[in-house]
Amino acid sequence: MNSKAIKYFIIGTFVSLYLVVSVISTIHVVQFFDLSNPKWLSVSLAIAFELGAAASLASLIALDKMNKFMVWALFIVLTLMQAMGNSYYAYTNIHDYSAWSELFGLSEEEPIFQKRILSIISGAILPLVALGFIKSLVDYIKPEELSNGVAGDLDNIENIMEDQTELDEENQKKIIEMNTEGSIEKEPEIQIEAQPTFDQMGSVDYANANRRNVDPGPDPANLK
Repeated sequence: MNSKAIKYFIIGTFVSLYLVVSVISTIHVVQFFDLSNPKWLSVSLAIAFELGAAASLASLIALDKMNKFMVWALFIVLTLMQAMGNSYYAYTNIHDYSAWSELFGLSEEEPIFQKRILSIISGAILPLVALGFIKSLVDYIKPEELSNGVAGDLDNIENIMEDQTELDEENQKKIIEMNTEGSIEKEPEIQIEAQPTFDQMGSVDYANANRRNVDPGPDPANLK
């Protein structure tokens, strides 16, 4: 039996168990809604409450963009109504429970109290069991999708970090090579000589300092 067959078997088992328990719970709740509604409305309300509770639980587990407070409120109200409907059905159909009272030491209590405890235990637990199967099914399906998404994100992050590390190493090598070969040279500094003022230009010292050695040529006296 391969992994896919096992997966489908587990999913089918959870779905089947949920359907069986939810159908029984819905039938029980129909009798509760019969107190204030005609038959067709009672059936419709029982089915709507069962589907609403399952949808609320699934949305709380799988969806992140919904208003959690509103969904939690609906889920609690629907579940309590189902529990009350199942408890009422059990209470109206309990007959001989003396052996159960003796088993749990409730024989000394009043019969009405014993009947209430038994109806709550046998009736209110049904919607909780049905919702438990739904939660187990969603938890079984959801982790695989999340793990794949998280694994993909981690791989992308690791690849980005590796690329960044390689770039940093290459840049460091280039800088070391440039410093070693002396390719990084300082720009020559340009020295600007100070220009003389008008007063300095008219002075004798400035004239002597800037006097050029000019050849006066042959002496006119020697030409004669």
